[in-house]
Amino acid sequence: MQKNPWSKALFAGGFALAAHIISLLAQLNPAAVEKFYAQGFYKAYAQIVSMVTGVISISLSELCLLLALPAYLAIALCRLIRRRVAWRRFVSGALAWALGLYALFTLGWGLNYSRLPYGEIAGLETEAVEVDKVEELTRALAAQANALRAELMEGDEAFALARPQSEVMRAVNAAYARAGEKYPWLGGRYGRPKLAFLSTPLAYLNIAGIFSPFTLEAHVNSHESDVLLAATAMHEAAHLRGFAREDEANFIAYQVCMESEETYVRYSGTLLGLIYAGNALAGADRARYAQVLTTYSPGVLSDLRAYSESWKPYEGKAAEVHEQVNDLYLKANRQADGVRSYGRMVDLMIAQFNQDRGE
Repeated sequence: MQKNPWSKALFAGGFALAAHIISLLAQLNPAAVEKFYAQGFYKAYAQIVSMVTGVISISLSELCLLLALPAYLAIALCRLIRRRVAWRRFVSGALAWALGLYALFTLGWGLNYSRLPYGEIAGLETEAVEVDKVEELTRALAAQANALRAELMEGDEAFALARPQSEVMRAVNAAYARAGEKYPWLGGRYGRPKLAFLSTPLAYLNIAGIFSPFTLEAHVNSHESDVLLAATAMHEAAHLRGFAREDEANFIAYQVCMESEETYVRYSGTLLGLIYAGNALAGADRARYAQVLTTYSPGVLSDLRAYSESWKPYEGKAAEVHEQVNDLYLKANRQADGVRSYGRMVDLMIAQFNQDRGE
């Protein structure tokens, strides 16, 4: 009896449908997702997989993209051209792979989009933010950035790393280990972030870091500015720890940086927070932001200019297309504000600011 050429696709389709149904049900009970999936299955699964993939510094996901996938497609096309494989079987195989990857993404990481909001996990009470609070936060972060910058180095020239970028990746896990003692939900043993081999193509897409939900690897673009390298690595490491929402990963990056023993890492996190708080203030009241900007030290201003300049060579149409695609991806995963969801980090910083001051 001849085997049904669509059997693989049908099997994978059933698997993908089951994963989709589970995803829809997960949205109805975030508390259950948090307890049994995010802090249960996923946390154990992610630590095992990421420790295995983290044994080597080379990215397995990039190897698959550069070598395994092209080789598979070349062999499949050759067999198709030689008619050793009917076109139906070729299409069925490709469809089965696509559906299987969707199911793996959903069950292996995607359900984290349905977990409890980070504010609820961390006991931070977020509320409607008034511009006065945004200004107060921005001023506090500016003062903190000024102090850390002065401690880090003298002079007004832009900060430059005096050590390999790979050492910064090692500092990420050290900071998370310290943060895990204070914030248990961030604890655990995971592979450290990796520097992306495809950093230049990613830079043209305006991607500072990227997380692979299939191999559970966090990647950082080696073209990221020195001053924000640590904060970007912390952001991608937050995704590895199951915090899927972009605004929450940004806040976690800031929060974990503050727990580091290294002045550079704390400064990197502070500057990340200052950028978002400053942008929020500028959007709400440009005149107030102009006043606060005068409190930035020359060194901090120099670092912010260097950060902005570092991405200018890569600006272009590709970055615009990526932003549109990323916007669609975020909305598809129930981040209704799309790329604007990154701005909600300010709410969490203000809640943390209020909590630290006992308000």
